[in-house]
Amino acid sequence: MIPDMAIINNKTNMKQTRIILFSFILLFTISCNNQTETTGEIGNPKVQVKTTTVTYGNLHDFIEISGKTVYLNKNTIVAPISGYVTKVFVQQGDKVSKGTTLFEMQSSEAYVMRQNDSLSKSFGFVKIKAPENGIITNLQVVQNNIFLDQAFEMCVIIASGNLKVQANVPFEYRKYATPGQTGNVQLPDGNSIKITFSKVLPQMNEQTQTVKILANLNTNIFIPENMIVKILLEKRTKQKAQILPKNCVMADALMTKFWVMKLINDSVAVNT
Repeated sequence: MIPDMAIINNKTNMKQTRIILFSFILLFTISCNNQTETTGEIGNPKVQVKTTTVTYGNLHDFIEISGKTVYLNKNTIVAPISGYVTKVFVQQGDKVSKGTTLFEMQSSEAYVMRQNDSLSKSFGFVKIKAPENGIITNLQVVQNNIFLDQAFEMCVIIASGNLKVQANVPFEYRKYATPGQTGNVQLPDGNSIKITFSKVLPQMNEQTQTVKILANLNTNIFIPENMIVKILLEKRTKQKAQILPKNCVMADALMTKFWVMKLINDSVAVNT
């Protein structure tokens, strides 16, 4: 009986081993299938893109050049006599009208005499007035009782209505900035102002080979002198052109070929 029992136990153990092995293989197969499905889902994500549509309108082709603001009409106010400044009526940046009294001076002799004689206080005074409307700049005299020599520069008056833009136009583009033509000036703060070209100066920069052309600013706001600005000259305008945002257009390294990506469906885009 002992050998028979050993055979039965051995067969039972082999059967249990087969069941365990089969279960392990089944679990391993299911696990691999799940991992493959998960990996497939993660490996093919859809790319998030922004789309736009083509619009139609006028497409302007501009040339961008540099320029600066200048005041052509400046009046330098100088001391008409040698003497003492008795009164200062203006400050730096003041707007003045034609005929406004700027300073009052007294001759040296009268100034010395009035220190000892009260009757001489009304003699020897000279009033210095503004020759035109403008803005006070370069004010050199800010206090009373200082002595000035004759012809000393006291201040400068900039004619506020005589602001120009000096455009530095490359010689080959001067035909786009002839007197009477218009353009746009972009200020550093982003504002854009219309200009009208008025006069070509007979000067050329030797290094940059640019021509200086003056233009009138069509604005009433105050703009300081020597402000560097961008000037846009329109070369041509294409009617009913296809218009897209700039970042939609792609190009090769040499900037000789250009294309956009046209979306066919939610998964396919072709270059056009």
